[in-house]
Amino acid sequence: MPRYHFHIMDGKAGLDHHGTELADLNAAKEEAVKLAGEVLRESKPGDIWEIKSWKLLVNGYPSPEAGRTYFTLALSATDDVST
Repeated sequence: MPRYHFHIMDGKAGLDHHGTELADLNAAKEEAVKLAGEVLRESKPGDIWEIKSWKLLVNGYPSPEAGRTYFTLALSATDDVST
């Protein structure tokens, strides 16, 4: 089974040094959505507005700069206040 590494890139960088063995790329995509939900749930409500955006980069290496990136899940928050 391939090993996927889920790196959170939010200015504080949460690197996944161990990775997770999953059946295939579709399973990695499902895991990425679950992980993103957990990160948002565990964050303070105001954090997303302070960070503005973050990415969950998924590749096959303990470093986000190494190897091929399989996909990136990007999340952002934007205030759109009309006066």
